[in-house]
Amino acid sequence: MISKQQAAGQLTELEVLVKKKRVLIIYASNHGQTRVITDVIARELRARGFEVNSRSALDGSKLPPPGDFDLVVFGSRIQFGHHASPIIAYLHEYAATLRTMPTAFFSVSMAAANGGADPNGYLDATFTSLGWRPTATVAFAGALPYRQYNWVLRFVMKQIAKSAGHATDTTRDHSFTDWNDVRGFAAELATLARHERSHAS
Repeated sequence: MISKQQAAGQLTELEVLVKKKRVLIIYASNHGQTRVITDVIARELRARGFEVNSRSALDGSKLPPPGDFDLVVFGSRIQFGHHASPIIAYLHEYAATLRTMPTAFFSVSMAAANGGADPNGYLDATFTSLGWRPTATVAFAGALPYRQYNWVLRFVMKQIAKSAGHATDTTRDHSFTDWNDVRGFAAELATLARHERSHAS
């Protein structure tokens, strides 16, 4: 039977191990909602002791290789029916490594505002084309930031929103993201990382 002091020491060692777990989040955000979702996930993971590096796939900088991390998470907006091409390019480039480690993917679109695990089949289409599927996936509802759009895109998005039954007031921005779902996904990622660690030890 171990003493309380020994138990406390073991807990401290476990906390150190958790803090050393490194998570990479690569995201693609055109108007900010996917970036905000990424920030919430990163904050939740950091609060659980993980070291998180979040990087935009759209800023032109060189993205770090997945092998330097213990968990890699991808997040992409849907634009014209597709996930961001720089995300897809990264998945192609590092496919061999990604198949050997825990990964996750979250998709952000207005289609997800209507519910469903994979609205419009965006996730399945992407993974089928890649011949790869991440360990965890989720689809989050996005936003309609009308005030950020140019007048052409604002008109187009208003018509799409109208046909889908979403907000059409272009004088303000509208967020449809369920932040409880986002925090829940972050908790799932933390569990995934710890599960993988227990199997590796």
